[in-house]
Amino acid sequence: MGIVYGDIFETHWDDLTFPLLDGFCEEFKDAKRGKPDRIIVLLTDQEAIFESGDRDWDRPYWQDTCALEPILKCYFGKAFGEQFVKNRVKFSTLKPTKREDGQEIGLDDWDATLKLVQHEFGDWGISKGDRVIVSHQAGTPAISSAVQLTSLIRFGKKVEFLVSSELNPDRTKFLKGSSYFETLQSKKLEDLLARNDYAGMAIILESLKLEDSDYKTRLEHLLDLAKLWNAAKFDQFASKMGGAAVSRSSQWWWKGYEMAYLAVIRMKQGDPTEALFHSVRAIEGLICEWAIHKERRSELYGQFLYDLFKLRRTDCNNHPIQIVWVRLAHVRNKLFHTLRGISAEEVWDAWDESSRESWEKRMFVCLNFVTKGDRQDEFLSLKSASLMLQVHQELEKTIKLLSSSQS
Repeated sequence: MGIVYGDIFETHWDDLTFPLLDGFCEEFKDAKRGKPDRIIVLLTDQEAIFESGDRDWDRPYWQDTCALEPILKCYFGKAFGEQFVKNRVKFSTLKPTKREDGQEIGLDDWDATLKLVQHEFGDWGISKGDRVIVSHQAGTPAISSAVQLTSLIRFGKKVEFLVSSELNPDRTKFLKGSSYFETLQSKKLEDLLARNDYAGMAIILESLKLEDSDYKTRLEHLLDLAKLWNAAKFDQFASKMGGAAVSRSSQWWWKGYEMAYLAVIRMKQGDPTEALFHSVRAIEGLICEWAIHKERRSELYGQFLYDLFKLRRTDCNNHPIQIVWVRLAHVRNKLFHTLRGISAEEVWDAWDESSRESWEKRMFVCLNFVTKGDRQDEFLSLKSASLMLQVHQELEKTIKLLSSSQS
């Protein structure tokens, strides 16, 4: 709009509408709130990072807001007076630069934009004792998110957010930073849960400083369970979980499924080395438990364990479980004695598979073969076989209830 109207905007002023600004300024005309001490407007200018094209409107800077400065000055002058604009309104511009490799990084890049916004905030001379009101509805999603996050980090729960509706300026309202902070933290809980980061969730829960409530008590209990499971302390996990979990934990085969699903979670969290470690422990440990409970033989491992299993379970010929002693045991030894990380592809290859899905299925099939005839439960997947699934689902439900109670 600034490019189109240029220096003639005053001629066409009656044709312009500013629904969001109208709603915001109306709030400050309230005698209780009073006129703001100053207004800082964050603009964007990306022209320097893009080479000029045949048609400028093909470039991202076509939608930059730096050209709006004269129009906005005029608007605030009409709303608060020319003297206020001269002394109290500051325009600050986000100007991204190219990387050293020449790559164009615009204001839709989340990491780069966050750094730019944090730098701009630092130049504004706002003290922590000031009352700060922030509007973040305009701009790219990366800018909006960066403004929210930086405001909360610098000013904490004292910051207020002014939000409105472009279609209905009468819906303009202030949101307290404390409730806004809690809403964002609740969203973080959901994101961390999706990544099975239970330790991270515990940290966020602590930062919320919730008053004693059923939600807090329930979340703390569930996260205690999750942390025990995440540390492979399965006996403590089942004991603390209680109920049917105690009965399940008495089955000799139970830990094998839990360990295998923990391997899946480690892979999901981007830790293939731990994923391989737990996947090998799952199948070797389960065969060892089989020897203890079915053959009354303890402390067997390696080839002695495999030979006994093959002797007693002749139906393992031509079954996928053969990969354990034919390939997995040898590749495991080789990989575990290298001083480097292990890739996801190496984990799959150790199990003679080519993808995460087929690797999970191979583990599941092998575990089912070892426990055949000793399980009354019929599982559909490693996930469904793990008691952690119930805890995870309860966490999802409790977080949703917590979020609803804060809205």
